[in-house]
Amino acid sequence: MDDFEERLLGGGRSAAEPPPTIYKSRRHLRSYPRPSGRKEGRAKVARPHGRRRWPWIVLATCIVLLAAVIAFGAWFFIALKAKEPRMRVASVDSVLKKPDGGPETTLIMGTDHGSVPGEEGPGRSDVLMLLTIAPGGNSAGFISIPRDSRVQIPGHKGYDKINAAHAYGGPALAIQTVEQVTGLDVNHWVELNFQGFKDMVNAVGGVHMNIPHAIHDKYAGDVPAGDVILTGDQALALVRARYDVKAVPNGDFDRQKNQRAFIEAMLSAVSHQRSPFKIMKIADVVSNTVKTDLTFWQMFTMGRKLQSLKKAGKLETASAPGTPKTINRAWYFILNTTAFEQMLSKYKTGARTPSQTGAATDVPTGDPTQLRVKVLNGTKTGGIAISTAKKLTAKGYEKITTGNSKSPYVRTTVYYAPGYDTSAQAVASAVGNAPAVVQNEDVTTNEYESDVVVVLGSDYL
Repeated sequence: MDDFEERLLGGGRSAAEPPPTIYKSRRHLRSYPRPSGRKEGRAKVARPHGRRRWPWIVLATCIVLLAAVIAFGAWFFIALKAKEPRMRVASVDSVLKKPDGGPETTLIMGTDHGSVPGEEGPGRSDVLMLLTIAPGGNSAGFISIPRDSRVQIPGHKGYDKINAAHAYGGPALAIQTVEQVTGLDVNHWVELNFQGFKDMVNAVGGVHMNIPHAIHDKYAGDVPAGDVILTGDQALALVRARYDVKAVPNGDFDRQKNQRAFIEAMLSAVSHQRSPFKIMKIADVVSNTVKTDLTFWQMFTMGRKLQSLKKAGKLETASAPGTPKTINRAWYFILNTTAFEQMLSKYKTGARTPSQTGAATDVPTGDPTQLRVKVLNGTKTGGIAISTAKKLTAKGYEKITTGNSKSPYVRTTVYYAPGYDTSAQAVASAVGNAPAVVQNEDVTTNEYESDVVVVLGSDYL
């Protein structure tokens, strides 16, 4: 019996052959080792590896993401531009002067329209402030014009208060009156009323400020002291308050200082926004409450520019000089036209005054013996002002006085008068703990008669 017959009779396999493998499943079949031998003449088929597809997947993903970013940016830009026509007033834009290489001036007006329910007409301008950027953009100034300034209004006989110009002829006449008084061309304008002001503050999530004295004004409202995030109602109370003899003893003059300080803080809050959705929300509020010729992009870049100038000590805040006087039983502010022209002249030419450059007033940091330094304790821990003064004395500062801050501080702050920026930085370095450094002539020169004022906050402990 040959092998074939034996296999046939024996069940189809020889005794020497191993039993057949029983595969329980397809998975078992795939996992079973396969023989390495190949039939001759059969070429190996190359199969593409999955990893070779990854570069194309990554490239396609990047293209999709880029397209999404471009589409979102285009939507964002178009959406902002679509809101701008709401802010335009053609009759006002026509009286504005185009920048011609001289200073670029923006008139900021806050009106009392809407303060009385059912009130009609444009109302008076409760706030008048000039933002003037010198040619070249190397310096700028916020200049308050007292609302009761006695001036001549174009097209009207005699003298009147400057805030009446807005009531007589709206923003266009107010612009013409300011140009006549200052000799500056007004290139841009911004106007909002009380409700719009509050809505804007709330839209940015509040404005951070340090309030030296709590305000309790029976007409304007209340504002807490210290480091606070002002709500819309509190911010409006701050910029309007003038009847609290403790917080604003100088009435309208202190109110103007508060207005300038708030505008700076507000610009900082807006220009530091990064979320496109938050910016869109702010833009929506602005377009419904503000009247201006500026685009959103111009407002944003202007805010960033002013922040840069402020950090460099090149942003000046001041009020038009003059004296109050009663005429025919009416209270007026009589402008000192000569001093006012001198104040404005540096913005017309781009030249800076000695107080701005520091040429006549700044004390070299290597010789601080003549620098007047005031150290104030803004915490509840006693003795830290004296110990800090001793630290400064050891570093060569001789004219040092100490005291307590009128309100609590969270962050240590170094205030300095115009022209003392380098000295203030040296004092801040000597104090340590990276304090904030802020130019503020009201706190330094006027209130404490010092060149640099250090207020120690709770972060210093």
